[in-house]
Amino acid sequence: LLAAARERLATTDETAVSLRELAQHVGVSVNASYRHFANKEALLTQVAADGFLELRQHMLARLQSQPRADATQRLRLAGEAYIEFAQNAPGLFRLMFSQKGRFESNEAFRAASGAAFGVLVELAAELRGEPVHAPGVMKLAIGAWSLVHGLAMLLIDQQLPLTQSDEIEALAVFVTHTLIEGLGVQASGKVRS
Repeated sequence: LLAAARERLATTDETAVSLRELAQHVGVSVNASYRHFANKEALLTQVAADGFLELRQHMLARLQSQPRADATQRLRLAGEAYIEFAQNAPGLFRLMFSQKGRFESNEAFRAASGAAFGVLVELAAELRGEPVHAPGVMKLAIGAWSLVHGLAMLLIDQQLPLTQSDEIEALAVFVTHTLIEGLGVQASGKVRS
């Protein structure tokens, strides 16, 4: 059911997802689907939580692909991975960030979304040379997230005149580089106070 929902989200948004249709698609009775999910919202909550786990893994895989990257390069790599994830799964990405608080009562969703954001917090701490709970670290993480999330949404909503992957990648590099320059990153990779 989860895989079928993801498949459906690849071509449409959540309004077109029906638990009844998904059950028929995977060859189980509608009643059988209710043994796993109380309703469509419960299914979508799990799909969104799984999406955050995948986003986290996507960012980590990008970081692991360049183990010698410095702190600024690592933040850029994570930003590029975030944008790429959104472009590869726009329906899922929109679902993950739909309606503030919608899925927050679900512990698995909170843990998964927190783990994904935690990647940015750790990178911000690395860049600032401070512990993850330092106030400046959270500001940097939120700023970086806001920037790449905004660009990701503009791209998946086709609000920018870019269609080629090399153009999009160049813009992602430019945006993250601009963020880092704007923070006044020293050559050492640490943010100036």
